[in-house]
Amino acid sequence: MAGPRRPPWRGSGPRVLDAGRAALVLLLVCLLGGCVTEARENEIGRVMATDINAHLPLVSDPILDAYVTSLGRLLASVSSRPGLDYHFYIIDSSVVNAFALPGGYVYVTRGLIEQTRNGAELAAVLAHEIGHVAARHGVEKLERQLRTGSVVDLLYTLFLGGEPQLLRDNALEMAGALWSARHSREDEAQADRLAVRYLIKAGFDPDAMVTILQTLLQEERSDGVPRANSWFSSHPLTSERIDVAKREIQGDLKAAPPVARVHLASYPLFLQRIEELPPPPDATGP
Repeated sequence: MAGPRRPPWRGSGPRVLDAGRAALVLLLVCLLGGCVTEARENEIGRVMATDINAHLPLVSDPILDAYVTSLGRLLASVSSRPGLDYHFYIIDSSVVNAFALPGGYVYVTRGLIEQTRNGAELAAVLAHEIGHVAARHGVEKLERQLRTGSVVDLLYTLFLGGEPQLLRDNALEMAGALWSARHSREDEAQADRLAVRYLIKAGFDPDAMVTILQTLLQEERSDGVPRANSWFSSHPLTSERIDVAKREIQGDLKAAPPVARVHLASYPLFLQRIEELPPPPDATGP
């Protein structure tokens, strides 16, 4: 079976800048600090998502889209940033992955959905990505990429109040930088803790966070196939993450009313409809 393809928006690499220009931008970042305001974050996410969606093989099924959107927005409503305009998409790919862009644009692949065993596990995946959005980890990634020079040339004018066209022209390259940058261990642990809290507040069994991590970790260990662009590489899996989720579940958290019943009850039909789709474009034949 062929390995997963590179994300379609990945370019040949970041532009090389002269040392003086990079040093100037680094100084500006240090001086401006939180230069990515929420309004700017929303604009960055919107433009990036527009370009990404034109290149990704998204699942186009109103029923499937409605299920994921409804489930995601339920979880987002109990997050620390419920006012964002969240959007949820299914990528028609066998790669096991999920990621979030700044501003609340969350993507989950068909391959990852098919790894889940119930609605609570899918909710755990979405809650984890919402946790990244709520904690602004995507924005921090952009700022880290800016410090290392990966997207300096793209954001140099933007951060100084330049024309939005700069962002529109380079949205795919910026998205590629986000995709390839691994989350830190601290970011992963925080997103896991937030996901447990969101699951409880929304009425899902928080143990689903542990079981989906165990499933993915077991597959990663048994498979042994490099997954350069999979959930395993962008969201490094360790037994420590499972321990973090378990400790959060055992904490002083009170369960909310079971408002998630409709999502749990309809999940088998959702998964069946996913499995009845034609093979994804990156699937290999017999």
